[in-house]
Amino acid sequence: MAELVSLAEDLWAAEHPLRVAGSVRMNARMTVARLPGDELWVHSPIPIDDTLAAALVKLGRVAYLVAPNLYHNLYLGPASARFPEARVFAPPGLKEKIPSLRIDEVLSGEAPAAWAGIFEQRHIEGAPQMEEVVFLHRPSKTLVVSDLLFNIERPEGLATKIVLTMMGTRGKLARSRMWNFITKDKVAWEASVRGVLALDFDRLIMAHGDVVASGAKTRVSEALGPYV
Repeated sequence: MAELVSLAEDLWAAEHPLRVAGSVRMNARMTVARLPGDELWVHSPIPIDDTLAAALVKLGRVAYLVAPNLYHNLYLGPASARFPEARVFAPPGLKEKIPSLRIDEVLSGEAPAAWAGIFEQRHIEGAPQMEEVVFLHRPSKTLVVSDLLFNIERPEGLATKIVLTMMGTRGKLARSRMWNFITKDKVAWEASVRGVLALDFDRLIMAHGDVVASGAKTRVSEALGPYV
């Protein structure tokens, strides 16, 4: 059962076990931020059962559901059905990929007015198969990413270890080699990553792997720097 864990003031996360291709195992993380007016910003929703929904309601009103890239949308539909008053934000192309999803606004490299006072965001351009948008939670200096970086320090099972080794992400904070195959405009991708590295952050939350509680700016620069 997923539980909300406090990471900083007005910032929480919950994890859900995920199986990829049957035998590859890793957790997927949902990040929750409380905005002024007790509005909740929910990034990369995981399955939200009654218990988790009740925990969210104790924190505030779920106002925004965010799909951060073209892959982190598996539970977006159920989340939007559970919280029909929440506005759904998604990256470019998701509506075309899954027409049945309710999407109210398309994400870009600029934060919408709804959360511009709390978050900055950057669109990772040049990789149209991913269209990832990353976020900086200004009050806690926390960078929130999805698949831009992995940090699975203790992978589970042989299949997981093999796949992470192939992708260059086993046991460390790293960018997956997958980006080599999906990046179509290297110049745009590099410019986007430089924009991310210019943000003022100290903590890192990613969808897959261990949170970096402090010193993240240096570690992210080391992980992404060689590619830009």
